[in-house]
Amino acid sequence: MRSRSLLPLLTVLAGLASFVGEGRAARADSEEPAVEDKREIAVGMRLVAVDDVNLREAALIKGARVNVTKVVVNQGRVSSVDVELADGHVLRRVAIGTIRKSFAIAAD
Repeated sequence: MRSRSLLPLLTVLAGLASFVGEGRAARADSEEPAVEDKREIAVGMRLVAVDDVNLREAALIKGARVNVTKVVVNQGRVSSVDVELADGHVLRRVAIGTIRKSFAIAAD
């Protein structure tokens, strides 16, 4: 008797769970780009300044190239990177927001 009364309840819960899951998937598609569209910054990657930028003591002009030498991850997310300038000087722990705002991935 008890299993018969639980069956409709379980059916409703299963339908509700699939509805909520579909809503989350649709929201994720509209809010965030697909993984293929988003290239993550990695060690060895070359970056090009898209505009004039000041990184601590270094003033870089548009088109300046830097190399990523280290990626710092905090709580599963990239928080900063170390970059090597053309003269060999390494700037440590440059905020990832600054990198994403001021640099693009080099095409070479």
